Amino acid sequence: MSVALRWRLFAVALFAAGCTYHHKTPRSESPGESSVLQGSKGSDFDESEESESAAPEHRPEKMMPAAMYEAGSHAGAQDHVKEPAPGEKLMLTGAVTAITDDVAGLMAAVRAHAAEVSGSIANEELGGDAQHRYAEITLRLPPAAMSAFIDWLGQRSVLDSRRLQSTDVTREYFDRDLAIRNLELTMGRLHDLAKRPSAELKDVIAVENEMTRVRGELERLHGEQRLLGDRVARATLTIHLQMKHGVHAEPELKFELVPHLTLLHLVDANGRAANRAGPGISVMFSRWFSLDFEMLPRKDADARSYLLTMTSATYSDFLGGGRRRFLNPYLGLRLGGAKLNGLGALAYGADIGLEIVRFRLFLVEISGRALGLWYHRDNPPTSDIVLEGILGVGVPF
Repeated sequence: MSVALRWRLFAVALFAAGCTYHHKTPRSESPGESSVLQGSKGSDFDESEESESAAPEHRPEKMMPAAMYEAGSHAGAQDHVKEPAPGEKLMLTGAVTAITDDVAGLMAAVRAHAAEVSGSIANEELGGDAQHRYAEITLRLPPAAMSAFIDWLGQRSVLDSRRLQSTDVTREYFDRDLAIRNLELTMGRLHDLAKRPSAELKDVIAVENEMTRVRGELERLHGEQRLLGDRVARATLTIHLQMKHGVHAEPELKFELVPHLTLLHLVDANGRAANRAGPGISVMFSRWFSLDFEMLPRKDADARSYLLTMTSATYSDFLGGGRRRFLNPYLGLRLGGAKLNGLGALAYGADIGLEIVRFRLFLVEISGRALGLWYHRDNPPTSDIVLEGILGVGVPF
């Protein structure tokens, strides 16, 4: 490698290292920074040194929050972060906790209002049960819309806490911009060295290696500058939504009340009324468990009769699993007691049923039951077999 080329590479390397050190280490303003920012570029290394001799000191000496405040739900005055001065780069962030009766509804309203002010959703989360609903949503908003957006949210909920912070990143932004411009100058000089017709192969390889290093540094700085520019251009607001204590945001099903009509057939009547009809009611906590009561009025010589049973049933996973709006079949087992024509009996049997219609607030079903009645007595009848047909309409509670 020729001595002249070695000295040139050494000078370029020193210049590039100085640019990187200048970006990473805080220092006092030097006049050359303004010259580069205004586009003054020397034709050689000496001119670059001269360009760093006169610049107005317009940037802040150190980064620090420009404005910050925290307020509770009883804050009297509305605080706002300061507006950026010309040339300032402010990064605005905020966090708000809001208490509301309807978390899901307010979350939808926040999403719609963010779109109205030209904002966007960066992240959202909704969780919890009906009594403990919570949500978190992160917005990217125009900085000028941040305070107004929080005021809008305060009109629709109780603001339990709020925090706004404005950080001045002017120095960081312009220092990195200066480093990028200087590295671009270095890259240009390296290109010129690589094009020298008298350069030897090993010299060209050395220049290419240095260009690779400078190119990687430039890409890193460009990426960081784009990220910082986005954070300056759009404020970040994180909203935590919590449910007010003691509020039921969504109705919770306790049980379904199913009034029904019962048609009973006594298989071996033996002088008794074979067919009887009467009202009944079921309290269904789920399809897995329900309580049923039927009353059969007096008919001819037969006394008023009662049946009180409980049942456990299940849907078929192969036939909808109880999730369909129409035609959900189920099977169940039943156990309880009865008083038929004045005789007490143990009742046991099986159900087969079909939910004709199932909505959240409405249920229509038919079912058939086969019951065995065992009387604890020595004289006949000691047992009976009963078939029942049920038509019921249910409402939730």
